[in-house]
Amino acid sequence: MKRVLLCSFGLLASALTFGQTSDMVSLGAGYSNESYYSFENGEVINVDNQNWHLAFDLSPFGSTIRLNRKQAELYDSDQMVADWGTTIDTTGQFTVWNQHINGYDWWSEGAMDAAADGSNQLDLGWGDYNTVTHQILGSRIFVLKFTNGDCKKIVIESLIGGVYSIKHADLDGSNEVIQTVTKSDYSDRHFAYYHVLNNTVEDREPSNDSWEIVFTNYVLELAPNYYSGVTGASHNSGVTVSKVSGVPVATSTYNTWDTTINTIGYDWKVFDFATFSYNIVDSLSYFIQTEDGDIWKLIFTDFEGSANGNIHFTKEQIEYAGIPVYEGANLEVYPNPTNALLYINYAHDVKSVTITDMNGQLVLEKTVNISSIDVSTLEEGIYLLRVQSQSGQSSVKRVVIQH
Repeated sequence: MKRVLLCSFGLLASALTFGQTSDMVSLGAGYSNESYYSFENGEVINVDNQNWHLAFDLSPFGSTIRLNRKQAELYDSDQMVADWGTTIDTTGQFTVWNQHINGYDWWSEGAMDAAADGSNQLDLGWGDYNTVTHQILGSRIFVLKFTNGDCKKIVIESLIGGVYSIKHADLDGSNEVIQTVTKSDYSDRHFAYYHVLNNTVEDREPSNDSWEIVFTNYVLELAPNYYSGVTGASHNSGVTVSKVSGVPVATSTYNTWDTTINTIGYDWKVFDFATFSYNIVDSLSYFIQTEDGDIWKLIFTDFEGSANGNIHFTKEQIEYAGIPVYEGANLEVYPNPTNALLYINYAHDVKSVTITDMNGQLVLEKTVNISSIDVSTLEEGIYLLRVQSQSGQSSVKRVVIQH
């Protein structure tokens, strides 16, 4: 999430989180909604997750088409675009036809994007790319099977000049509908959403730079031909996540950063058949690095299941644009906020104390008699106090000067 740095103390202080805070999002009964979430600002939007079937990539060169597998299944038919006028017979075919679901490593892995010919680099799944005209023309007819058992045949006829052309009908060709989705109609979004049965295009996603993760229920193929809904979180493009397991959450710290959007995923909880409830996995932490470079620590604390879809967690900002907020709990500074003397209690022999502003500029330094430091000359604002021990250890605390 892009941020404009503010010089005003009051505005800057309100943008930062001090210490660990608890929060909760609710996906509703049966996980009917999904929640787009900002670590800085909390929930951005809680939106109906049942009002769409297909999502169309809005990026300038993107052509991904994702499926809401909770609302419909997607199959290859045995027909090509030239066969549109022919009735499709689905009898016995759903066990024969290839079923497609989204990939959950990248947003660009849509259910309609699996190439029919893997050796053909111009086969984009639902259509073929023309290197001369830079147009994509539809090549395959898919069958959508809705949750009530009804079916539609559908073809994405083209993507030309940023406009998707969609055609669908009953299996015998009746009730034909033609619709378009224009990328430029949806600024600062990743996808535009289409409800096939209602023939409506939905603008249901918040702006790209307003959220880091989305809590949602989605379908995975957990075993060959075994599809199941799971509830978890995926992260936004430009966000990276470090998953740390087997380390107590109180002492865990980030290591390798992962860009795959399912790094958080759904397996931070397990179902307990004895109590018919969910248990949170022990010693599991997530660190989220925002596009701005802030780092947050995420720990799940409870999951209430399908009755209400409530997900509980704690969050804590541990770095602000690459500047540590703290390095251990062995440093105490008080009073905080202050406007005069700041007292320092450190577990080690102190060698030096330095104070820098939020831009990293050194504003105070003390190397003798450092059980306290006079900060009365500093302007109001947020600063970082670093204590260096005689043995080379250091700890950092964020302090507030308020006159």
